[in-house]
Amino acid sequence: MMTIAILIILFLGICFFWKKKQQKQRFNRSVGMTVSYMFQERPGQYSGDRNVRSGVFIFKAERSDDRLKNIVIRKVRPLHSALDVNLEQILVIPFEREGNRRSDVSVRFKVNKRTAKIEDLTGRRVNVSGVLNFEERRPESFTTTLSITDLYKKTEA
Repeated sequence: MMTIAILIILFLGICFFWKKKQQKQRFNRSVGMTVSYMFQERPGQYSGDRNVRSGVFIFKAERSDDRLKNIVIRKVRPLHSALDVNLEQILVIPFEREGNRRSDVSVRFKVNKRTAKIEDLTGRRVNVSGVLNFEERRPESFTTTLSITDLYKKTEA
């Protein structure tokens, strides 16, 4: 009896990891996404509280599937204990026009530990989950972990 229970738990675990791997492969086939960051220029710039340090994550997406209409991001969680993202509404990365292959969106984060001395987030990771919306196809949910690539630099296009 105990052996059957262990086999069932093992089978469910394998199914869970297989489903997660499939989900990540679908996401990577449909879109390429990178994350950059930028700290506030002066304390209190975004919140008004001079004791709070904050910044933004910039999500840059490039679709590889022309049927992808938009990406809805429902949850952003930095994998750093001193950072916090309070996503009060969903983020939408649109690809509405036919020639539009690239788009980006930003979300604010704050450093929630006053003693944390964070200067460089390059190489840190962020969990992102949401939905990919396609033309003439069912939406596909996704969860992925992205590495923060670099400090955001404004480029003139």
